Amino acid sequence: ELKLPKRLVVELGDVVHKRTSGHILFAVELLNSMVRDSTIYFSMNRRQFHCRIDRLYSLKTDETVATFIISTLSTLNPDALKALRILSCCGFHTDLAVLNLLEESNISSCHGICDCLQYLVDVGIIDIAGGLVAFTHDLIQQHVYESIDLTQRRELHFNIALFLGLKTSMNST
Repeated sequence: ELKLPKRLVVELGDVVHKRTSGHILFAVELLNSMVRDSTIYFSMNRRQFHCRIDRLYSLKTDETVATFIISTLSTLNPDALKALRILSCCGFHTDLAVLNLLEESNISSCHGICDCLQYLVDVGIIDIAGGLVAFTHDLIQQHVYESIDLTQRRELHFNIALFLGLKTSMNST
């Protein structure tokens, strides 16, 4: 609890919300950085936190929510990263049923996709709603997609399309 006057808390809250678009992970990181650079500090004399309002508007945080989340990609386990690459080849969002089908395929890189989905939701990279799996931001999908080697990307697209095409033609006959 900050124990600050309401006018200061509202101003701090507005700045944090504007800088983070309300994304909780980024808000926590921004508040932590404010503590690190003493924009928010604890006064032992008054036994309460203080906020240097003059510093709030001059904070150097050029990161967006998407770039913050992208920076966490390097900490993902290899299976989660593999699942993200498959998801990125499917576009910004894809049907959960398609991912379940891909898990049944003989495409080695598609095995275990669905096992990683909840973890990816927990770290804020994807959302699952109404049977759709979607990236939380299009820049995240773009970054993951572009990080795949061009040859691998073409191979993934070809294998996914071939499998889904065969599966569709088998179901229609």
